[in-house]
Amino acid sequence: MNQFLLLLWLLAFTFNVAFAQIPIITELCNMPTEVLETSGLENGPNDWFWTHNDSGNPAELFCVDTTGTIQRTISVVGDANIDWEEIAKDNQGNLYIGNFGNNSLNRTNLRVVKIPSIDTCTGTAYVTDTINFTYPDQNSFPPSGSYGNFDMEAMFHYQNQLHLFSKDRSNPATGYTKHYTLPEVGGTYVATLVDSVAAGHTSFVFSVTAADISEDGSQMALLSSDRIWLFSNFSGTDFFGGDVSELTLNVFSQKEGICFRNDFMYVTDEESFGLGGKMYRIHPSLFVSIGDESNGIGIRPVYDSILNLTEIKIDGIEKCNWELFSTDGKLLRSGVVTGSLKASELNQKNGMYVIRISSQKAQKSLLFRL
Repeated sequence: MNQFLLLLWLLAFTFNVAFAQIPIITELCNMPTEVLETSGLENGPNDWFWTHNDSGNPAELFCVDTTGTIQRTISVVGDANIDWEEIAKDNQGNLYIGNFGNNSLNRTNLRVVKIPSIDTCTGTAYVTDTINFTYPDQNSFPPSGSYGNFDMEAMFHYQNQLHLFSKDRSNPATGYTKHYTLPEVGGTYVATLVDSVAAGHTSFVFSVTAADISEDGSQMALLSSDRIWLFSNFSGTDFFGGDVSELTLNVFSQKEGICFRNDFMYVTDEESFGLGGKMYRIHPSLFVSIGDESNGIGIRPVYDSILNLTEIKIDGIEKCNWELFSTDGKLLRSGVVTGSLKASELNQKNGMYVIRISSQKAQKSLLFRL
């Protein structure tokens, strides 16, 4: 599906989801056939990304660019891919592989392995540390009864710790993800249970499958098959104590990788039933519509009799800032407006654009045709 059709599809959902925050999604590429079970995403060298396949596949890492071309294939020595589910990287360039997939909830050999200086590796990479762990709240394998929130697919490194977020396999699902932490050095540990948050539905297929934190530590994202929970304004590592926005993707697929880079989020999904197997780019603060933050702001494009845009009317606020974006999130122009914005002030060729209107108390965005 090309980007324009995807945007129209997203707009169609806007009217059915009350107060939904629907981000603009740019489909970048098909993932290479060698990585159709992609299950983790992390920044690599030269604007590339590290990724890997999940359980039952060779212990290999792939460095992929945004055209879907594999730039490097790395064989990992020192850990078998029992169920690799996530990767993370620290500020020193060490890569952590989460070998903690636990679909049957019965694993007693959960671990995270560490590879130093991953971006300089070519051909072979060697595990230097193994972080073995158990959960403080699991005592039987598998647990008895219906509670089963002990699968794991989400992890990132922040402030000298590994942060893990559970995938709920309770029956029925609780809808919660639990936040655990682990040390970043090798050893055997009981993970620290920090907190939990409602982030899902009553089925495990909507549970958390990946996580990442922005380069500046100001935003944290949890990914599922159809949405992203974006946390901000938190203190330290109290992520759930901050503000949260629920971004509805409205494209259901087996999404299992998310990564922040240069103010964007990159997402990958597995190929399943003929769907997915792609890489996407998402702007975390640019939306097709924002109903719950508009606070009475109205944005109305005005067209003449031959459907040429003449102006954009702004209602409900006297003076505000405006920003014009391309549909892939690039800022094109900005300024201050009172009442209305003439089409000539946008100074762009015909096409689809997003305008964002904001003041100190309110914000609203609109996808429109110029």
